[in-house]
Amino acid sequence: MLVKQPEPQWIGEALGTNVKSLEAKLLGEGRGFQSTTWRLELSCDPPEEGPASVILKSETSNKDFNEFSRLNNAFGREVGVYTHCTPRLENHKPSVFATNSSEPYWLLIEDLTHLRSGDQVIGLSYQETLATIQRMAAIHAEFWLDPSLNQHSWLPNHGFWFADPKAEIVDDFFATYGVRFGTDVCRLYRAVLEQSSDIDQALNDRPWTLVHGDLRADNLLFGHTLEDPESVIIDWSWASRSSAAIDIAFLIGGSTPQAQRLGRHEDLLLAWHQELLKLGVCDYSLEEARYDLQLAALRTITAGIAMHSFTGPDIPIRAALFMDDAIQRHAAYALEIDAWQALPDPSAWNA
Repeated sequence: MLVKQPEPQWIGEALGTNVKSLEAKLLGEGRGFQSTTWRLELSCDPPEEGPASVILKSETSNKDFNEFSRLNNAFGREVGVYTHCTPRLENHKPSVFATNSSEPYWLLIEDLTHLRSGDQVIGLSYQETLATIQRMAAIHAEFWLDPSLNQHSWLPNHGFWFADPKAEIVDDFFATYGVRFGTDVCRLYRAVLEQSSDIDQALNDRPWTLVHGDLRADNLLFGHTLEDPESVIIDWSWASRSSAAIDIAFLIGGSTPQAQRLGRHEDLLLAWHQELLKLGVCDYSLEEARYDLQLAALRTITAGIAMHSFTGPDIPIRAALFMDDAIQRHAAYALEIDAWQALPDPSAWNA
């Protein structure tokens, strides 16, 4: 069984209490691909001995996505992060009640459904983007060059789902998006594909930390007000040991519409860099941060080809919409921040 079904007996055992009954509601249909998530309203005996509600997250019943997830140990990574990493973070949300670190994987975590969910199709406002960058920077700073990350076998180096797009769909990808991209983006895209291994090597030479790897609107929750939001980062299925800038480029490039980011790239870069320095990162100049962000944008642009390979007649409408938006956002972002300057061979851009 791939999906761990919510049943009172084992839920109670995991929580260390007696769960007499529960009511399960499926969450996030059309949003997540690698997990099945329920909100469970619990009736505990006695009531004060357990939470009123919890979130159960387990593997997906979708055969294709589950095969891809297990191949990359995606759920194992998330369990690992919640078990070994987030306990070090002050006031981190969500709290974790119990996990299972073998197949079938599952997590019992704090119910945060009272918070507002990010929406990948709509995208993030500038304020939401800024709040998420500052929150992610705190996590980056906590694990910056931390040798303990090397001890976790479940945490790969640069283990991104978008790092190695399928070569056989490249022609169809450009046939679909070339007109919408325009000449400059297509030229940059092809330079990235030609220099992909050199880009990976350049990333490998940069300072590293714990990265989320899939930092996008659907993996975010927000509290407080729209004008002054507080960001909560969830879903660590693609956690890696890599360059922190990957998260920032993936977030802005994929989830922040152009209307919210144009003219503000320097402000967002400064906010991330200043937060790193404030929280103890040393010997990391603004020039290095800018280069790392440009380099990361070259790597995350290939998320477009990877997403295009997931599309097909059976994909949910919402998923098709957000992938189409993200593909175009990522491509435009790399051009907006002059990411070509970080190409290992920038002459390919000028050719």
